[in-house]
Amino acid sequence: MTRPILLSLFFLMSAVASIPAQSPADEAKPDFSWRQTETSVALLNHGQVVWQHVHDRKMGKPFMRIGLIDGTELTRPCPFPADYPKNDHTWHRALWWSWKAIDGVNFWEQNQLGTDPVKVEVSHNDDGSARIHATIAYHLPDRPPVVMEDRVIIVGAPEASGTYLIDWQATFTPAGDRDVVFNRNSYGGFAIRLAAECCGDPAKGKPGWTFFDSEHQADSNGRAARWVAYRGTAPGDQEAGVAIFDHPDNPRHPSLWQTRGHYPYLNPSFTCKEDYTLPAGKSLTLRYGVLVHQGLPDAEKLEKRWKAFAGSAVR
Repeated sequence: MTRPILLSLFFLMSAVASIPAQSPADEAKPDFSWRQTETSVALLNHGQVVWQHVHDRKMGKPFMRIGLIDGTELTRPCPFPADYPKNDHTWHRALWWSWKAIDGVNFWEQNQLGTDPVKVEVSHNDDGSARIHATIAYHLPDRPPVVMEDRVIIVGAPEASGTYLIDWQATFTPAGDRDVVFNRNSYGGFAIRLAAECCGDPAKGKPGWTFFDSEHQADSNGRAARWVAYRGTAPGDQEAGVAIFDHPDNPRHPSLWQTRGHYPYLNPSFTCKEDYTLPAGKSLTLRYGVLVHQGLPDAEKLEKRWKAFAGSAVR
């Protein structure tokens, strides 16, 4: 082997040896990137999906899949595999919005696809924050819209702990010159369906996730509260929680809630007790916050978070 080649090998090996090995601390540091298509946007950390917003007109209702900073998904996958446990209520779409009925027409179940994202604009930042602005039409197939929605979703940058906030505001306006009625139903509106693992696995000694709320009620179902949280052990034995905040500017605040433990579901139900009539030419704005919490949240910390959310403005 000639001297020039030996010298080249020596310098190459020296350069490789001088590269510091990646420490666990380096691996724990966030490494955010974005994956965006015409129908979705996702935040990735070290290549793993933290959250994804899907706005595919072929699928109808837009929705978000949300998870922890390491990529552990907390919501039920959508669409989910045929053998996925707890595959009931196939129209539940992770974190999503759907009125139960408008003017007596069912927009909730999967057989009513008339909730289309007409236009979606997405902007995102290197720190993992994003803004999603969507125009959505509610209509029967091949019929003109009855309601238009202007939706703004602000996803905050994940904190050092991995906790992040989703600020979701929706403004509804009748599409025509007639009043619109959002019909009474115990459930419907802004809702989240958690992963099957949140039901627990008694055979493995893992209890299901538990609800608790701002009013310290043992059962939030059908009751009023400023916020309701759901917490427990996520896949990988990580403690985590998800809380939904009801903004004080919302009509009918504090919201009545719907909770389910046998299939993990949480819903501030705007029309739980009575219809809401939206006059032609007027608008209804509803705003909610979703705190994805790394570790188990407690009531005191969540109350502080709710107050911060309640005093903030939509950007």
